[in-house]
Amino acid sequence: MGDGSQSCESPHRENVMARMHIKRSGGFTLIELMIVVAIIGILASIAIPSFINYQLTSKRAEAFANLASLAKSQKSYYAEFNSYVPVLSAPTGGGVPGPTTIKRDKTSIDAAFADVGWTPDGDVFFDYDTSTPADPMGGTCFCTDSCFTAAAYGDLDGDGLLSALIYAQPDAVGDYCTTGNQNLAPPLLNGSRAVSQVTRVIGADDF
Repeated sequence: MGDGSQSCESPHRENVMARMHIKRSGGFTLIELMIVVAIIGILASIAIPSFINYQLTSKRAEAFANLASLAKSQKSYYAEFNSYVPVLSAPTGGGVPGPTTIKRDKTSIDAAFADVGWTPDGDVFFDYDTSTPADPMGGTCFCTDSCFTAAAYGDLDGDGLLSALIYAQPDAVGDYCTTGNQNLAPPLLNGSRAVSQVTRVIGADDF
């Protein structure tokens, strides 16, 4: 009898223990959850800044495209009228723009650059101007004629620091104007000033 009762109880105990084992193995321990949270935090700390920088770089592409287009319009005007047109920074209106984290209406730019016949492609993050020897707009012109410097200014990341991009068209001997806003010179490239191309001012804010 004793042997028979043991044989009847043993399978029952085994089934109970098996169910408890299955129940325990179906969840996560606190350490496992903490490890998962830590991994997610590490991935987020890497991915989020990279994504933000990608967004800001994409927005900065606006200035490259618009300055190239503006320079072409200034040169077309010069071919017809033998002069370049100075234009005060717009849309801010000559002052230092604040954070430009969202696009702003381009209507004031259209009006400011009406004589040149240039208009940006859509609303803008950046301010745009053109300094010439006739009116350096607060900048400095080392050339006497046949030159201009168009510039774009922005604060895409809203940190209170301006980024700047420049297209400097030099005169026949290579002299140029600085920007009307903040008197910035074309950046050095391989020991000489980067002119006749859109360049970002190194030393200004990245975005």
